[in-house]
Amino acid sequence: MKINFRKISAIAASALMTGMTMGVAAAANYPAPFVSGGTANVAVVYGTGAGVSSLDLVQANNIQDSLATYVDSEDVVVEGGESFVLDKTSNHFNLGNALDGAYSELDDADMDFLNDGTYDDGDVDTDYSQTITLSSKALTFFADNDYNDEEPTLGFHWTNGQNVLDYDIEFDDTIPFEDLEDTELPLMGKNYYVLSTTDTTLELLDSAEKVVISEGETKTVGDKTVSIEYVESGNVKFNVDGEITDTLADHGYEELSDGTYIVANDIMYASKEAGISKVEFSIGAGKMTFTSGEEIDLNEEAVDGLVVTLTTNGTAGFLDGINVAWNSDDDSFLTEESALTMPLFEAVRLVFGGLDFPEEPEAITLNNGETMTLSMGNYELPLFFATDANASVVTLGEEDYRLVTATGALAANYTANALVANTSTQAWTGGLDLEVDNRFIVTSLDSDLSDIETLYYEVQTIDWEDGEVSVVLNDLLGTNDITFDDLTDEDTPGNDVTVSIGQVNDTMVYLKFAASSGTLSYNTAVSEDGLKVTLPAKTADETNDAAAGITVTFTEADKDGDVGEGMPFTALVKATSNDKLHVSSDNVTTEEYSDEKFFGYVVSDLATKITTDESADEYDFDIEYYGAEVSGQVMVVGGAATVSGGTNTLGNILVKDTEVSSVATKNLIVVGGSCINSAAAALVGGTKCGASWTTATGIGSGQFLIKGYDDSTITTGLALLVAGYDAEDTVKATTYLTNKVVDTSKAYKGTTSTELAVVIE
Repeated sequence: MKINFRKISAIAASALMTGMTMGVAAAANYPAPFVSGGTANVAVVYGTGAGVSSLDLVQANNIQDSLATYVDSEDVVVEGGESFVLDKTSNHFNLGNALDGAYSELDDADMDFLNDGTYDDGDVDTDYSQTITLSSKALTFFADNDYNDEEPTLGFHWTNGQNVLDYDIEFDDTIPFEDLEDTELPLMGKNYYVLSTTDTTLELLDSAEKVVISEGETKTVGDKTVSIEYVESGNVKFNVDGEITDTLADHGYEELSDGTYIVANDIMYASKEAGISKVEFSIGAGKMTFTSGEEIDLNEEAVDGLVVTLTTNGTAGFLDGINVAWNSDDDSFLTEESALTMPLFEAVRLVFGGLDFPEEPEAITLNNGETMTLSMGNYELPLFFATDANASVVTLGEEDYRLVTATGALAANYTANALVANTSTQAWTGGLDLEVDNRFIVTSLDSDLSDIETLYYEVQTIDWEDGEVSVVLNDLLGTNDITFDDLTDEDTPGNDVTVSIGQVNDTMVYLKFAASSGTLSYNTAVSEDGLKVTLPAKTADETNDAAAGITVTFTEADKDGDVGEGMPFTALVKATSNDKLHVSSDNVTTEEYSDEKFFGYVVSDLATKITTDESADEYDFDIEYYGAEVSGQVMVVGGAATVSGGTNTLGNILVKDTEVSSVATKNLIVVGGSCINSAAAALVGGTKCGASWTTATGIGSGQFLIKGYDDSTITTGLALLVAGYDAEDTVKATTYLTNKVVDTSKAYKGTTSTELAVVIE
């Protein structure tokens, strides 16, 4: 039997929010297109020209190492035995789920390996049933110094003594212990010869096979040659590969020099006058001792973690069933690269085939700086800016353009110098008080992503004279600007949200909003694939204390795609020592994968990935949001089986620039400038050095370039140039590429001193 568990990625459906008229192309974020859907189509080209720095080859290797982490593991292949996947259509296996979440117990309805049967041998004749009971150990993200040098890993981690699973066999009838002797006891798909018993113990021979041999005859059992050396009534000596046993009585046994056991099951002595004597014997791999409540002994040595319980009907000397508890010996790990096998019996395995992540996650970032900006697939939203010099006081929005996220009642200051539509205006509540240059974001929330509508506007004009009003709102997402010429005007720029004026004077306007279907929110953004982002609710004049921190809450959709119904997680925004804003902490458990660089996953059905870089004063905070359920493959394997696969397979993809023609159909990452890399020269129009490089690219001293070329002479695919003004700048370019969110179809200009970059094309 061969089962191949291939990692199949579910592509998350993307949709722009209704009401946004601006078209947005899907970003080809690194590592795409070099690694897409877990499959690589890439070569990294390094320079060999005169004066080339050894740093360029180091950076090419770093990019190769980075890309390898995105390549899907090989298929997990199970050959032989029988496999059962712990998955239901209604209950897939997700991050954080326990082993027993979908199936707490397996029996003959799930695996033939656990079929009911009949124990019929000697004086025993009874039916039996078998079960495996799984533990509640959960699938987690961990790093442990006892596993793969603390590499962050998705899998299961048992500490010493924690239960992995239990195996049980139950007999329909109680069996006297004495009746078990000299029978074949069925356990986990095999038979074990019962050597002896007491009321609390069983002695079994592993892998025993009964053979009858006649005096003067030689027989081969397995790899052993056996003959009778001497036999008399009730006693026998065997010759096993030249080793002579002691004299064994009926049912006697002896351990041979190689650790195996031979048993004299039945001595059928015949005097010479009567005929030829015969002996029935067994040879087994080892002697197992089951003592109820203790670890199983194999050849007088305890098997750590394997505890047996002999259950009785309450009457001494009778057996109802056997329980074998498989507990972890020290630390045990079940990962894509490491299956877990039950000790001694080796008839039960646990296999983890990994999680299937969608191919193209949405990249969402909280960008650092004097202004913190939320960058999503559909739009960017300036969130906070420092109101004072040391960033201890923070206001929503950006400087000169405050973001109003709190509603209120119609303010009394409209009664002076005001246009009044009607007397009931004074009772209005739930609107926004706005001044010129204030911004607002109003979202009509719905569980269905396609029904969500967002208005993001800036107040351009507030004007009134001689009873006439003019209020102009600029659409920051598209071209649906709104102009009000009268207090009774209203506008519905999209499909759901209607905007109207409640009151106005010479400096302020009070806007009212209504939704025909959704629920209105004034402090919520929703990403392209449905990640809900909740901001503090503040008026234009209200501030935040950066020392205490400002909480931004993200909420996933649930596994059915209902927006805002999934798992929430938070980011805390504070000021850095250089008075900039950054995400200082979050509540997602992360592990360090490189020096001061961390990543982790939200423990949920969607398993959103969080990456932080704490190597600089301003911590980077990036989100990979999949927008769809992320499920895993966990299986129980019974019987004799081999498990293979589960390792990253990128290989060596480094190519010299002089050999670039050999990879002309691949996507290329070209490392280093045109002065030392001929592939780079082909991209920028010639061998450019120093000032001519700056003229050709706009990149001067202390700067770097990351630029995608979809039309070049060196490849039919995409060529991405990663180069600095000098070798040290190229190092920074590589660091930025492999640690930031980079759209590989665009061009970025970076400054080495700040390690920041901006899109220039």
